[in-house]
Amino acid sequence: MVRAMVTTSPRTPSGRLRTAAALAALALCGTVAAAAPAAAAPGDVVISADFSSGTLPAGWRAVDGSWTVQNGRLVGTSTSSSANNKITFGSHLTHFRLEATARFESVTASTRWAALGLDVPADGATPWWIATIRSGTTASNGLEFAQRTTGNAWNVTNTAAAPYAAGTGRDVRIAVEVHGSQARWLFDGVEVLRTTSLQRSTGGGQALFVNGATVSFDDVRVTELAPANAYLRAPGSPAAVIAHRGASSAAPENTLVAQEIARRAGADWIENDVQPSADGTPFILHDSTVDRTTNGTGSIRSLTSAQLKALDAGSWFAPHYAGTRIPTLAEQLADLRTRGGNLLLEIKGAHTRDQVAKIVAVIREQQMTGRVFVQSFDVPSLQYSYELAPELPIGLLRSTLDADPVALAGQLHLTAYNPAGSALLTRPALVGDLHRAGVAVMAWTIDSAAQWRSLDQLGVDGIITNRPAELAGWISAG
Repeated sequence: MVRAMVTTSPRTPSGRLRTAAALAALALCGTVAAAAPAAAAPGDVVISADFSSGTLPAGWRAVDGSWTVQNGRLVGTSTSSSANNKITFGSHLTHFRLEATARFESVTASTRWAALGLDVPADGATPWWIATIRSGTTASNGLEFAQRTTGNAWNVTNTAAAPYAAGTGRDVRIAVEVHGSQARWLFDGVEVLRTTSLQRSTGGGQALFVNGATVSFDDVRVTELAPANAYLRAPGSPAAVIAHRGASSAAPENTLVAQEIARRAGADWIENDVQPSADGTPFILHDSTVDRTTNGTGSIRSLTSAQLKALDAGSWFAPHYAGTRIPTLAEQLADLRTRGGNLLLEIKGAHTRDQVAKIVAVIREQQMTGRVFVQSFDVPSLQYSYELAPELPIGLLRSTLDADPVALAGQLHLTAYNPAGSALLTRPALVGDLHRAGVAVMAWTIDSAAQWRSLDQLGVDGIITNRPAELAGWISAG
């Protein structure tokens, strides 16, 4: 079940991505402090550069373009919109905050930009990931998360407008906090954008970029952060919008068209259900039989992949969707990988260890381990998932509340405890108890504004709904 805790439809100050901000407030001085990765620990400032020495700090590499130190600031110049000039530094970190004071000195156009490099090889080779800022920051794409691919194409995953324009001649403090594949963009201390779509390398460090502009930087800092439950809702951020079986109120549930509509509606996550066919292929279907949502009959586990693929999974909803097919898990993940989005994947019903292993294998084959969250009512399935793929976050679904959800979360290594919203409202203090234990809370399946308000006030991290467009609109309006 679970707003794309992202996806490709980014959120603005009203939010996206759910990254816990583990910040360290440290007084900094001097010109540069470069620490070896092995010596770094959460809270350590591993890079601190104020450029007062008049020269580039040791270990900084001007890959291309003009990079000089002038009047105590690092100045980068790019005279062309096709030149992504960069200077690299630092080391590979999984959890970190990169921040700098930036000032556009001149631009060839308001669309030109500077960027914080989040995962960039020291030699500047593609692929790399950046968080960009345009001088015309109030444009709908004034701030972005983007990847430059190995084919030298842009993959822009998230965009937002800043609360005011950076313009030229104005200092702005920009920062990005990264937790693995997730990150949040802060503009003068205000969160404006989140992503869950970073594809991390094993060795990329940090960088600064300029494009079609002259930009000066000061007080560049990299702080290592503690690992955090990235699905916890940051203060001031909204709950994640989680599209139940896709946009199931607008399209046939658990299909790629329902997924596409939910994505366009601004869902952070798509929630779908997985079960095996008779020949062991994981398919996306909620019921134990195909009777309700297709033109066929019988148990999904008694039908082969070929039989399932021959079924019409759309006509039952509306004639317009005739011919829609039941997707395999591989097809669903491929669609999310290429078109954007994240998956809250419910392992539906009891599964054997081998069946869970097949699900894990498909997730890995599709290179989606950083964008899939596994949940289930079935405790053994969650235990198998944790044993086979500890990198995948897991959530326990509950219709009624356990006596001690916090203790159970510890026993099962839960990232989230996901109860029915109606049950959660009977014990509202439970949200705070779970948060103090580092456990997220995603409530299901809520379709009314009154209940959205009640759960939002409790601080739940995600709301699973059949009406993702309406929930996203409700959050934006608030």
